[in-house]
Amino acid sequence: MKARLILGWLLVLTLVAAVSYAQEPAVRQLSLSDALRIARENNPSYRSTLNNRWSAGNEATSSALRLVTPTFSVSGSHQRQQGSEQYYTFLQRNVSTPGNSALGWGLSFDYQISGQSIADRGLARAELRATDADIAGSLTVLETVVRQQYVNVLLAQAQVTLARRVLDRANETLNLARARNSVGQGTLIDVRRAEVERGQADVGLLRANQTVENQVLVLFERLGVPAPQPVAVALTDSFPVREPSFNQDSLVTLALRENPVLLALRAREGAAAWGVRSAYSQYAPSLSASVNYGRYRYNTANMAGIDTATGNVLWADTTLTSIQPWTLSIGVRLPIYDQFQRTVTTARARASREDARLAIRNQELTVRAEVTAAHLALLAAYRTIGMQQDNKTASAEALSLATERYRVGSGTFIELLDARVAAERADADYVSAVYNYHWAFAALENAVGRPLR
Repeated sequence: MKARLILGWLLVLTLVAAVSYAQEPAVRQLSLSDALRIARENNPSYRSTLNNRWSAGNEATSSALRLVTPTFSVSGSHQRQQGSEQYYTFLQRNVSTPGNSALGWGLSFDYQISGQSIADRGLARAELRATDADIAGSLTVLETVVRQQYVNVLLAQAQVTLARRVLDRANETLNLARARNSVGQGTLIDVRRAEVERGQADVGLLRANQTVENQVLVLFERLGVPAPQPVAVALTDSFPVREPSFNQDSLVTLALRENPVLLALRAREGAAAWGVRSAYSQYAPSLSASVNYGRYRYNTANMAGIDTATGNVLWADTTLTSIQPWTLSIGVRLPIYDQFQRTVTTARARASREDARLAIRNQELTVRAEVTAAHLALLAAYRTIGMQQDNKTASAEALSLATERYRVGSGTFIELLDARVAAERADADYVSAVYNYHWAFAALENAVGRPLR
């Protein structure tokens, strides 16, 4: 009986544990490639940039059709007039006249070609290329921001691991201080100091976890989707630390060729050049042609006579049908004087083209400076990692020696705390150095305008 009762309770506890495990929310797995895909599909700013291509593509199509196809329109009209009272002198009285109606329709084909319509075709295609360059640049910026925020979340999670290590060391120090105090080799002051250090480590871990949640919220904001609840995510990608082997001149050449901001400015300069051609095309003549056809029918009533017996007016319905035959008209227009409006337009177009060229030159100088600075910062960040690794190893050995000295009674608690603080600072500096390397790498990729690993 007792064995059955124990077995029953074990079964109940097993079921409760299974239900609790099943109800525990799973942490979302997120790789960098998935994050980039989600951002491309959902980021509002990037999607807004994509919308610009609709109008640019339609304008390019419309400008091409305007060169080879006419416009076509159908018109129709219907008119009805109510009857009225009219005074006839020869009858010496008012007579009620019936109403009338009219119905008509027409077809019209119009075609016009000019130097401006030809130039507008090239301008529309250049604007489309510029829009595509803007979209590519926006995508590069979005991917760079997502990569940087992905690294920020990894850094925050690494700081949580570091905070847990600090808490473990604080607990170890507290246990050691209590043990020495219990055997009369330590003081209660050491115990209280160790308790304060453990409490500060608890606060540090709490803040580190809060930082992770904040960084995850920012990451999902960049992706354009709501963050999971609870705010927890497991990042599956990591970034290795390798010695940079880039050639600085090659990086500058690559950036000048592929930087998205430069590509967008060059596309805008091409559109501005077509804008100048479009402005000058206003001096060219234009050719227009028009074809029209229509029908018109008018229904009314005319006086047919007077009934001699009653004296009433007799009315006869009349229908008038008119056909407008096919008509073709061709004209040529040559602008002569327009109060210097064309001069103003061409001057503005030339100024816009020159502004675009200067913007390209300025951006090229900026790209050269940013790539050079980012490459030097990456080299310095890599060397810093090696130095911080040495500091971390030395501080860990010092902490181990201080712990052993305090355990055997040949060292003081102050020495132990100093060694632990130095070790924790060295660990934090090493983690910061590693992620400063990743940030420097991301800054270099951003300056070049494409991934480099």
